[in-house]
Amino acid sequence: MPFREDAQRSIDQKKFDELESLWMSQLEKDPSDVDSFIAIARSLRKAEQRTQSDTLLGLLSDTFLEKKAWPLRLQVLKELGRLSRHPATLRPTIEQALRGAHGSHKNFQRVYDFAGFSDPTSNPVEKAEKIETWLRYDEGEMYFMAGRGAGIVTELNPELGIARLDFDKGERVSMPIGAAAKYLVALPPGHVLREKFTDAEKLQAEAKKSPSQFFARILQSFGRPMQMAEVRDAVIGIVPEEKWSSWWTAARKNTQIVISGSGAKANYSWSSSTGEADQAIKRDFDRAEPKVKLDLARKHSARSKDLADYFSGKLAAEAARIAPRDPAAAWQIAATLETLPGEYTTLIDPKTLITGPLASRVIAAMTDKPLRERALAQVREMHPEWPKVYTEVFFLDEEPRIMSLIVTALEEGGHNDLRDRLIDETLRYPRRHPRAFYWFVKQLNEQETLTEKTNYNLLFQIIDAISSDEFNAVRARLKDMFDQGGLVLRIITGVDNEEQARKLVDTLDRYGAIEEYRREIAKHAAMMKYPHLREPEAEPVYSTAGMLEQKRAELTNLKTVEIPANSRALQAAREMGDLRENFEYKAARARAEYLSARVGELAAEISRVQVLNPEQVDTSVVRVGTKVGLANGDERREVTILGPWESAPEKGVYSNQSDVAKALLGHAAGDLVTFMGNDYQIESIRMWASS
Repeated sequence: MPFREDAQRSIDQKKFDELESLWMSQLEKDPSDVDSFIAIARSLRKAEQRTQSDTLLGLLSDTFLEKKAWPLRLQVLKELGRLSRHPATLRPTIEQALRGAHGSHKNFQRVYDFAGFSDPTSNPVEKAEKIETWLRYDEGEMYFMAGRGAGIVTELNPELGIARLDFDKGERVSMPIGAAAKYLVALPPGHVLREKFTDAEKLQAEAKKSPSQFFARILQSFGRPMQMAEVRDAVIGIVPEEKWSSWWTAARKNTQIVISGSGAKANYSWSSSTGEADQAIKRDFDRAEPKVKLDLARKHSARSKDLADYFSGKLAAEAARIAPRDPAAAWQIAATLETLPGEYTTLIDPKTLITGPLASRVIAAMTDKPLRERALAQVREMHPEWPKVYTEVFFLDEEPRIMSLIVTALEEGGHNDLRDRLIDETLRYPRRHPRAFYWFVKQLNEQETLTEKTNYNLLFQIIDAISSDEFNAVRARLKDMFDQGGLVLRIITGVDNEEQARKLVDTLDRYGAIEEYRREIAKHAAMMKYPHLREPEAEPVYSTAGMLEQKRAELTNLKTVEIPANSRALQAAREMGDLRENFEYKAARARAEYLSARVGELAAEISRVQVLNPEQVDTSVVRVGTKVGLANGDERREVTILGPWESAPEKGVYSNQSDVAKALLGHAAGDLVTFMGNDYQIESIRMWASS
């Protein structure tokens, strides 16, 4: 690098004679660093010294010609060609270097001809680079590919633009040359994975005999840190799949292998000695955040007593340092220290961190779930008000296992009143406590018998939760409760309440957040238990004038267009002959039945229509045709009550037949109302405005 720096300094100072002396001196000493020579030549051109740049590169090229260093000469000639206004003049010399560097390849002539190198109108630099790109994937070349391991090129086909590689157990992959650089990593001479194709049995025996030493060879061959998934790919065909777990456990037990990070993303790198590896681990430890420090200490304390003592002493000091501002992290460090083999001086009493007035906040802030459970156990033993701490943690934590642990502890301690208070709060305000609500219904879903709380009110809360943003993280799992054997169907079939079942059927039709097949399963269960639900209730159908016109137009279209057209299709199908195997007839017949039923349904609804006039709506109480402003603490929402045809819950428009409407109808401003398990105060009632 001094040559490159000195040469650049000469160019910057415009001392071009001095630069030439440096160039010639380096040329005599060691011309192999072609990249540095080319970088200096480019700097010369930027300094408007084109002639000198070309001259010096020519001297470098001649040096490699004398040494018959064809790959290096080709590299220089390509640079000269890129800089030349007439690169075609270099075609003979580039061809000579190209053949010298790559002529031994099996497919050289085939690729040479296919590339059209001899075309006098072509650019020889571009053609040479194309040929070199192809020949990287010539037969016999070896590569590593993620997910497949080591492979060998068995066919190069420039006409099709592909190279074919064989991997483990005869698996063959066709790789487009344009994509090869992205997916294939070359295995240079000396790479351990090349032995898979030269002496596979010996390689397999080596990997089996000494997993840790073989792992070291892999890291040394790749020359970079690797993650577990990469190592697993590397040993495909070498370590049997069924032996991977035990092999990997043994492979990591090498004192010269350094692990940084945690889990599947941990990086494994090679150090030249155990001492150097320990020093690398210490450096990683010193730079890491507290959580990573704990992971490193857990992984590496067993390497040596010196390392264990180093970790423990540093962690004890770290815990004391951060305790005032982050007692949760400090307690986790102190608790972990008790499990590590290193010696240290205790600088804080960890018990004081979880027995103070903010104990619940400290525990909830702990990121390690097993340590949170351990902290809760200690709080129960030491804290005089542990039931209070437990009830606070219940709503702060998000882990179902922790919530179950808390409820079980309260029951064992005879604090059933606190347990019931937690459940009541959860069911009263599910949106405030989405994780707790999910935990509760999950417990019920896993039980075989129904309790007094597994009723239709809970079912409506589940439906509302599926449509609420607060439940995004658990929405899919809540939907599972609509499947066969789930909580929803058990409630429907286990609770006797026909009125609530009818409301459920109406509600399900309006909640698009639940898949149609799941809604149909629930509705079918309700109708099987209460056949009367299939009969529509004779009540007015409230509608806006505009919507009534749309429905009348639909009815007219059915009678004058759809039904006559289908009748003609039915007649035509009937004339085809045998009706038993006549698909067209059966389809037209089914269509006729549907159209007839739809006409009857629509005509019946239109006959019961009561048109809403926004100017005549009485807003003294909530009625059909009013817009209601609701408040629940800081939460505000508006609900419009219209007829079933206009229902759009996602826009805050509800049918007068819905639970929401029935909870509001008849109430005045200032009243408290409850629906979907939440309390709201009516702040305003005003006329719905037609658009």
